Amino acid sequence: MSILLVKVTNQFVIVIIVIIVLFYFTFICLNVNVADNESITAPPLLLNGRKRPQQGYIVRVDLEKNCGDIENIMIENCLKYLDDNEDDYMISFPTTAGVSPPPLCNRDHSPMLFHVFWKGQITDKIGLMMKSFLYSQPLDCSKLYVWLDNINNTNFNDNEHIRPLLKYSPTNIEFKFWNIVEQLSSSDIYAGWRNDYYSSKSVTLSDLVRFVVLHNYGGIYIDADVLLVRDMRPLYYANFEFSYLWSYLNEYNTAVLRLRKESQSSEMVIRGAINNKMSFHPFDIRKYLSTHENSTRKETNKFIYMLPPGLFDPLWLKRDNKQPSSVLSPNLHNFTDIFNPSIIPDEIPGLDPATFDGSPLDIRNVESFFRGIFTYHWHNQWNFTIHSTSWIGVMQTAYDDFLSGKRRNLYNEYIFKDEMVKLGSTRFKKPYLKA
Repeated sequence: MSILLVKVTNQFVIVIIVIIVLFYFTFICLNVNVADNESITAPPLLLNGRKRPQQGYIVRVDLEKNCGDIENIMIENCLKYLDDNEDDYMISFPTTAGVSPPPLCNRDHSPMLFHVFWKGQITDKIGLMMKSFLYSQPLDCSKLYVWLDNINNTNFNDNEHIRPLLKYSPTNIEFKFWNIVEQLSSSDIYAGWRNDYYSSKSVTLSDLVRFVVLHNYGGIYIDADVLLVRDMRPLYYANFEFSYLWSYLNEYNTAVLRLRKESQSSEMVIRGAINNKMSFHPFDIRKYLSTHENSTRKETNKFIYMLPPGLFDPLWLKRDNKQPSSVLSPNLHNFTDIFNPSIIPDEIPGLDPATFDGSPLDIRNVESFFRGIFTYHWHNQWNFTIHSTSWIGVMQTAYDDFLSGKRRNLYNEYIFKDEMVKLGSTRFKKPYLKA
């Protein structure tokens, strides 16, 4: 009898301890008291959230076998593989003599460096790209350079699209002045560049900017019409430089471009462009990387790897009728569909927009937007309005709510809104991501 009583008592004590521990962590995580007696309430968890990639893990280049054969592998199957099989295509950084592994993700190490170029007045579109960076990337080890051609004529405090982001500058976002003479005077590699071939058109100019800033600084260049969706560390630190396939053509699309500082690849492209009337058009890049006439894709991949389009641009093959029967999630058809405030036919197979009496927001949420992709390229739809019920509006709302502390990102992290929060014996300055 006494033995039974001891067992019961021990079980009771264990239960009490568990309840106390759960209460403690609930109190700490969901209702953290700060000095002014206000509190911070953690937003609810996202049920379909992701985990950040493991420290030191990179993407294997041979994920090509599950995504590269666009003649036989549908994009939806590629995305399912990317979404469900990180353990298969992400590997621990190989130990190689003289090669440093990826640094720890903290402010004591150099950050991942991203670049974007913008010409003209700041609009909601470039603001959206910056928000996607803050929403998706680990803020303790990421920085975005926003290159502006008219930075001296921009009043950031008066611009509604930039003003909310200024608190992240210069720690995570740094606005930089693009000056072609200054940038192309920084190295002998630019000797012979011709200013009379230099074009002021935004597209042509950005073609040049990406290779120059990546050669001078290194990092990943992202076009302003690209949304960052997933943590880019496993690609950033992979042991290859990359861009991606131009739809089904054997040419590069440099809307997403990773080059290391002063790399052989960037040097080859820059020298080739200088000898070709300063043309940095994507269709010229492959020939600049060719060591002889008619080099194969396998040969040019040694310099800049041409990754499958599904990682960055999931709708392109379907829109170009290369995979017309593809059923995506969401099942969009054209680049403009992301701006449509109404449900489109077949957006969800079996759902008839004519008989559906709910809101588009009932079926559209950021967690189910092309799961598996690393970025989404929406291809120059600059003149479209962002409606709150459109897919692009859903993304914008998620970004805004995250940055204001109202919701978590896809990694189930949230930002403390206060300048300083005391948690135990540690103090965190904003922006601080809390898991």
